[in-house]
Amino acid sequence: MRVLLVDDHTLVRAGVRRLLEAFHDVEVVAEARDGREAIDMVALHRPDVVLVDLAMPGMDGFAVTREVRAHFPGTSVVIMSMHADNAYVRQALSAGALGFVVKEAAPAELELALHAAMG
Repeated sequence: MRVLLVDDHTLVRAGVRRLLEAFHDVEVVAEARDGREAIDMVALHRPDVVLVDLAMPGMDGFAVTREVRAHFPGTSVVIMSMHADNAYVRQALSAGALGFVVKEAAPAELELALHAAMG
């Protein structure tokens, strides 16, 4: 599974990338530090899944999700967030995300979310 990782924090991206690369069937094809760059990277790399942070300056994870789903319907989106509120989950699903993972989740939960988004 080809994944684009999107988060505005460099250290978070580095940590999540290492985690993703430990999963046996995941390849991180690119990283983006904001929503605009994420859309450009989707167009360039055509990932299977975009793993995007919810809270980013400018274009947030909801907006990225709507753009990806509108212009790249073959690409799934999983949102990750520090917010575990059900309202955020509902909003993410309404925007077109196929998964939502809180940043406190166990690594296995992230792996499950990615596979569910692919299925």
